[in-house]
Amino acid sequence: MDKINFKKKKILHVVPTAYGGGVESAAKSFLKYSCDKFKFKVFFLENNKQENSFKAYLLSSLKIFTFHPDIILTSLWKSNFITLIYKFLNLNNKYILFLHDTHNKHFVDKFITSLSALFAYEIWADSNATLEQRLKSLYFQNNNKFSFFKTYKNKRVISLVKEKIRPLNEKRCNHSFIYWGRLDQKKNINKALKLFAKIYKLEKKSTFTIIGPDYGEKNSLTSLIDKLGLKDNVFIYDQMSFDEIKKYANLSSFFIQLSSYEGLAMSVSESMQLGLVPIVTAVGQIKSYCRNLENSLIYQNNDNDLIRNISLLISSPKKYSQMRKNAIDTWKNTKTYKNDIISALNFISN
Repeated sequence: MDKINFKKKKILHVVPTAYGGGVESAAKSFLKYSCDKFKFKVFFLENNKQENSFKAYLLSSLKIFTFHPDIILTSLWKSNFITLIYKFLNLNNKYILFLHDTHNKHFVDKFITSLSALFAYEIWADSNATLEQRLKSLYFQNNNKFSFFKTYKNKRVISLVKEKIRPLNEKRCNHSFIYWGRLDQKKNINKALKLFAKIYKLEKKSTFTIIGPDYGEKNSLTSLIDKLGLKDNVFIYDQMSFDEIKKYANLSSFFIQLSSYEGLAMSVSESMQLGLVPIVTAVGQIKSYCRNLENSLIYQNNDNDLIRNISLLISSPKKYSQMRKNAIDTWKNTKTYKNDIISALNFISN
């Protein structure tokens, strides 16, 4: 009896750039993935030689048409614009809008994301916080009491935990701090530096390592470091692989991220899985998994209280060890991004 040949469904995930934060990092997990049912392709729109050229996006978008996907997954507003064009010309295509932040960056983002949501087959998000808050911020509302998207669109939350991470070996807690992620205004790295400056006054051996691609903040952060007299204690490095980041994380006890808003916050989840204690603001989905004095330290606009809690942990290895364990355990039973994506695609492709 002859074998039946099932045609693989083509899945395309469109992302603006290969160099950035959690969105791009998660998308890369599908670069070399294949299975019997789906043929995957991740398409990064940005052309490095024309880094911020919209023309580069338009020219590179022509490649989408040559792949001709059955299901197209789009993240962030520039990708949404390009994939909308494809959708208008291929109405049978299933178009998935993937939201990764609780806020629109600007008017253009709000407008294009609203249009994308209107034509989307489903709306996905990296967290419940992103899904709830972002949909409220789009157009097609009625006095904020009724949302077209919430009522008529299929929605689902997709885990942005890229992989299960083995914790680093436990070590004695000290005044060593780290951040990795975009050097972006919303991350409030300047606030973290000012907090660290107060810690440095109490402990001159304190260190703060900052790792990530520059999204317009590096020069101002460098100037602030000089102004605060921290150039021998604060170190800024460009984007690294996660394996390289782990080498620096292995020298650290605390992860600092004082964002003004967030979705899931991938780097916070990564730091907790590694066994660092996060110092965070309770924004976006962070407030659902970070519990103050249990698995994290929540910054509540009181530097003195926070510094006191940091000092208590450093002086009590037992307390730090328990908080570290709680941080690791927070993510033990979480699904990975890849498994969640496959499960969702199986559901909508049947």
